[in-house]
Amino acid sequence: MCTTHLELDELYYSNDPRNVLRFYEMFDSAEELIDWMKRRPKADVNIYEVEGDTDIVIVIPTANVNSDYAKMDLNIYKGFQMIFCESSGRYFNYAHSINICVKEAIKYNPEWVIFSNDDVYKIDEPYILRNELKKLDYKDVSAILPSDRNYQFHYNELRILKPTFIKGYRSFFLGSLSLLYGEIFRKSTKNIDIYLILLLARAQIYYNKLLRRFNLPYVDLRVIDKKLTYKIRHIIENLFNEHINTFIIKKFGDFGGFSRTFLNKNNSVIFDETFINGVENYDLSFKLMIEKVLVKVIRYRKGSYKGRSLGVGINNMGISRNFRDFANYVYFTYKHYNELLYNNSIKCSYQHV
Repeated sequence: MCTTHLELDELYYSNDPRNVLRFYEMFDSAEELIDWMKRRPKADVNIYEVEGDTDIVIVIPTANVNSDYAKMDLNIYKGFQMIFCESSGRYFNYAHSINICVKEAIKYNPEWVIFSNDDVYKIDEPYILRNELKKLDYKDVSAILPSDRNYQFHYNELRILKPTFIKGYRSFFLGSLSLLYGEIFRKSTKNIDIYLILLLARAQIYYNKLLRRFNLPYVDLRVIDKKLTYKIRHIIENLFNEHINTFIIKKFGDFGGFSRTFLNKNNSVIFDETFINGVENYDLSFKLMIEKVLVKVIRYRKGSYKGRSLGVGINNMGISRNFRDFANYVYFTYKHYNELLYNNSIKCSYQHV
């Protein structure tokens, strides 16, 4: 690889999804890509605090403490000590911002430190969160997660698969149909950008090819459900001998909490800062599962606008963000390679199939 770091940055951060795909062609191995990720600078993080009770401290990463999202957080977490981690720009790193502010939070010697995205909205009142945490002994329970809107919690399945030629084209075909159906269902056909839909679906062919070149498995995160399509996917993957391993995790997303005991044992570090604003939550969830850390789901609900500030949807910005996540999944599979591919001490080989 002889391309400069600046040239790689321009490709990676391009709002043209085709340039983001070209970015991956600049690397000959997963190690080269991960080295680029680790050498990226980190944006500065400014700390802003709102005084409150310090037995529970809320840590909130944000691009702007004066934004409408941040102002809503003042109501959502009213009464708690809040620490806003303001950071923005090309080198904003979600994991870095969280870790910086957790180190600030732990100075108050709280029982619990909660991290929350700024783009959430209130369902339950703040006192419910406090009451739920008071039921727990922070010396025994290491981590907490919220319920969903109906006081339920969906476990997630990490399905480890072989990135076969057939899987890539199958994902392209089924993905195209699913995206087209979703867009037609949501709006009139005249507003549908067929080119972007096909590009998003066709990228699965590219991504599977990239994984084969890097000699890494495909990781598919799924919410467990009882739908027929969910079962059919499993049947097809087994039929084509693609399945390697399956793990069930309690997935951290835009909200989670950790006890002082856990944070002290882990040097107040929650997330791996090599990840670039994606997949660090799966990495955390998988790590806690492997280490058998007790994660308690509490009866507290909040809503989420789901990453609007970073770009979502079938548009250039949203698709470019989707393609940038390929790097995060490559790092995740590389980092956990042995854990993902071992099942009862037997290595499941896919690269020769």
